[in-house]
Amino acid sequence: MDLASLLTGTKWDMIELLSKKSSSPSDLASALNTTIANISQQIRLLETAGLVKRERSGQGKPGKPRVLFSIADDFCLITFFSEGFARKKLLKLSKEQKRMMQNLLA
Repeated sequence: MDLASLLTGTKWDMIELLSKKSSSPSDLASALNTTIANISQQIRLLETAGLVKRERSGQGKPGKPRVLFSIADDFCLITFFSEGFARKKLLKLSKEQKRMMQNLLA
């Protein structure tokens, strides 16, 4: 699976929201003006790819735990192109690499 291709459209919008705070599917659906079914389908792809994680938090509906999603780890999507060469790669970052990227993009 090409992880970089997952980071488009609604999935990218969800990643942006989840980078700010953990959210439930209904929170995401409301913020993105879409259905919970659409969010569930998209979040399943992101979760399978290891980009987001699921956490149970307190109670949701009676008898069911509330599920929140958050960013699974620190990643960087690198796109490099020049004459005769074009590549995209999703990299998992170490803490030092994360600090370097934050400084570079600040």
